Amino acid sequence: MTKITHEAEVQRQHPRYRLPVKCIHNGTQLAVVDVSVGGLGLRTGSLHAKPGQVLDLTLAFPFSGYELTLPINAEVRYVAVEHNRIGLRFVDVSPRQHNLLRFVLDAYLSGEVVEAGDVLDVVSRRNEGKTREVPPRPQPQGAMANLVHRGRSAAGYIGIGAATLLLLAFIGTSLFDRLYLIPAQSAQITADLVTVPAPSNGQLTFVAAGNEVKTGEPLLTIQGTQGNSIVIDSPCNCVVQARYSRAANFVREGAPILTLREKTSNPYVTASIPQDQALRFYKGASAVIEYADGTRVREANIERLPSFEDPSLAGRLIVKVAPGRELGASTIGQPVSVVFNTFSGSSIGSAVSRLQTAVSWAGNKIAAILSHDSATANAPKKATEPQSENGRRLAGLNSGE
Repeated sequence: MTKITHEAEVQRQHPRYRLPVKCIHNGTQLAVVDVSVGGLGLRTGSLHAKPGQVLDLTLAFPFSGYELTLPINAEVRYVAVEHNRIGLRFVDVSPRQHNLLRFVLDAYLSGEVVEAGDVLDVVSRRNEGKTREVPPRPQPQGAMANLVHRGRSAAGYIGIGAATLLLLAFIGTSLFDRLYLIPAQSAQITADLVTVPAPSNGQLTFVAAGNEVKTGEPLLTIQGTQGNSIVIDSPCNCVVQARYSRAANFVREGAPILTLREKTSNPYVTASIPQDQALRFYKGASAVIEYADGTRVREANIERLPSFEDPSLAGRLIVKVAPGRELGASTIGQPVSVVFNTFSGSSIGSAVSRLQTAVSWAGNKIAAILSHDSATANAPKKATEPQSENGRRLAGLNSGE
């Protein structure tokens, strides 16, 4: 005789529960002992089956007024005649079938089933809940409390508005800087300078010692290696800006000896810009100059734009800018900061300029009309002569005359 071993309840994968569930096979209702998510137990007298046999079962769950049926396949795992029990395991269970079984068992465990034999009333239970009302905020009592409450609300709205305006201003400023401002790659104070180089190799026997030279005066004399002397005269009435060598020094051909500046030449600012930005400058631009002493000049005029690219500048163009202030000769060579504003040459800048011109014209017209009307109203009125008849003034006659 085959011996059958059963696992303890605590060893089962799925705990079994005694529920009022019906099991139908081939139209015959079978006696159900217990049921779980993984299988069910039947009485031996209600079914004649062998282990390994797969049966087509229909589980019926009774509800209020109707039954919920679930077709399912089950395999006979064992037949224990001495225990009057047949164990079956559900096979080929779909997710929908598993969810329904889990729903019924959870309803039993949560107290929906009070005791065996009760009718499951899970679906008839009203699950909608009433929304809990939020108690209203207490209203301020008294004029002072009301005023404080309104002040706090106004302060909150003002703070939010100010933060929004600051954010918009920051975004607008960033866009404006990105679209219309071009910082110079390098800038410095300079002037119209003339560099005097050595005409040949030799020894300097004379170099002008004064700070100023006149046209035609000798600037330097070089004695060549063959004993010949070369004299360089001043090309202008100039100021000696820099000296690079002294008398008795040996120099090579082309080496700078002096740097001259014409007396009539005033210092100005030069700035280098990228070559691909030159077209924006020709459409219209202004400069903001900041000097080393902290002085800032706004709306500085651009006096000269380059017409060709100097190969030695490697893709840069040199722009001459009016300094906007008096500069001494000692400032030549000092670096400055220059930022170019190309907004006026853009399409938006042109539209804004036309709008400002139209508004200014309309304002002048309105002011002229108002001033004319005011002058007319304040002008002294001319006295009218009284009417006369036969040489007498009618205005002075009494009604009885």
